[in-house]
Amino acid sequence: MKYATLLLSLLFIGQPLVAYGDGASPVAVELPNLLPPPPAAGSAAAQRDLQAVLAAQHSRNAEDAAAAKADSVRSVSRFGDALGLTIQPTTLPKTAAFFDRIAKFDKAEVKEAKLYWKHPRPSVVSSQVQPLSKEKPDDWSYPSGHATFGYTTAVLLANMLPEKRAAIFARAQLYGEHRIVMGVHFPSDVEAGKIAGTVIAAEILRDPQWQADYNAARAELRHALGLSATPTQR
Repeated sequence: MKYATLLLSLLFIGQPLVAYGDGASPVAVELPNLLPPPPAAGSAAAQRDLQAVLAAQHSRNAEDAAAAKADSVRSVSRFGDALGLTIQPTTLPKTAAFFDRIAKFDKAEVKEAKLYWKHPRPSVVSSQVQPLSKEKPDDWSYPSGHATFGYTTAVLLANMLPEKRAAIFARAQLYGEHRIVMGVHFPSDVEAGKIAGTVIAAEILRDPQWQADYNAARAELRHALGLSATPTQR
C-alpha cells in the first residue's frame, strides 16, 4: 500500500487533467512512469517470484484450478458474489456497460506498460511451470492486466458501495491471486496490477468525463441492493 499511496500522490500532483475527445475516456495514466520495474532476470527477487508460482502450482487442486479459470473472465460479473448480486447486461445494463468500458481502457493502459518492460511469462522463464491457459506470445507478464482490472473495479465498486468495501477488496485480492494459481503471472505482476488499478480508478473518480456513467451505475447498483440512493460520505 505504500507504493499505491506514493504513486497516487505523484499522479495528482504531476498529471494534467486532459480528456480524450470521445467524451468517455479519462486521462492517459502512463503506467511505465508510475510503476516500479519488475524483478531483474536472475535476481533473488525473480527467484522468489518463480518459487511462489511453483508453490501455487504444487498446492492447487481441482477446485482451485476451476475457480482460477472462472476468474479468467475480465468482467465485473466476477464480483457479483461479493455484492450478493448477479451482474448481467440484461439485469444491470448501466453497470455492465460502465465496467465494460473500464475493462477496455484498462487493457489499453496495461498494454503500453507490458510493451515497455516485455517481462516474460512464468512458463517462458521456467519449463517447470505448467500454466492452466495458453497466453499469446506477445502478451507480456508485467503488470497483470487481470489484477489491474480487478483493483480498478474494486476501488470503483467500493466507492459506489462503501457498505460492502471489505468484501469487494477481498474479492479483488482473490481475483489477482488466481493469476498466480493459473501459472500465468508472478506475484510481482499481480502486485503491480494492484497499484495500476488503484491509480487508474483514482483518475476515473476525478475525471468529470466519467461522472455521468459512474453515477448511473452507482444508482443502479444501490437500487438493486435496496440501499439509499447515495452512500454516506466518510
